[in-house]
Amino acid sequence: MPIYLYKPIGQTPNELINNYKKGNVNAKKVSFAGRLDPMAHGTMTLLVNEECKLHDTYISRDKTYEFEILFGFKTDTFDVLGKLFEFNDPYAFKSSIENINLDNYTKQFNQEYPPYSSIVVNKKPLWEWSKLGLIDSIKIPSKLVQIYEFDEIENDSKIDSYKDLQKIIFKMINSLSETNKPKFRVDSIIKLWNSFFKINNFTIKPIIKKYRAKVSSGTYIRSISNQIGNEIGCGAIALNIRRTIMN
Repeated sequence: MPIYLYKPIGQTPNELINNYKKGNVNAKKVSFAGRLDPMAHGTMTLLVNEECKLHDTYISRDKTYEFEILFGFKTDTFDVLGKLFEFNDPYAFKSSIENINLDNYTKQFNQEYPPYSSIVVNKKPLWEWSKLGLIDSIKIPSKLVQIYEFDEIENDSKIDSYKDLQKIIFKMINSLSETNKPKFRVDSIIKLWNSFFKINNFTIKPIIKKYRAKVSSGTYIRSISNQIGNEIGCGAIALNIRRTIMN
């Protein structure tokens, strides 16, 4: 039987596997069926030894996520672990945010892979093309995905201020291991977030909404967040992604 483990924020799938193998000496070969980004958390499926041959069966299962969208921000990763390059006052778009028609997203469509993802193009993962500044020199591939259900489950976030938001973002980013921080550009990312919060000493509450979506395998929740933000006009990133069910 597959092993179902909780992956916390800050841990990579490979770190989850390595930790599992340390406590299970008979696990000679371990793979995961469906990765989670470092800033995402929730259930991951590990396949051990002979079960690794069933990878295609398990990875193709649908998934359900609960996630928060932070409106007004744009980063190059579509989540908090990215370089902040644009901010727009979300209150200028409040009516559009309050009236998002989620039925427009409940469909089958081709979703472009995020610039910072592991899909390989011309022998390099997209994240490497992006870090080298060469992402515009290649065609970013897409995948046919489907959103089966999409619901708003929390209209008013418990994060009451941008000061609290700063603490949460920094806690998430700093949850990465010291080994991984340089790989994920943490110093430069923190510097940009720090600069933003220093310049913009807001007294208003961030606009954050929580959603639940059942999606097909390979669907990127942070890409959905980015798409919604772009279509509204203010930008948006995924603040908190939790995988709850693998169907």
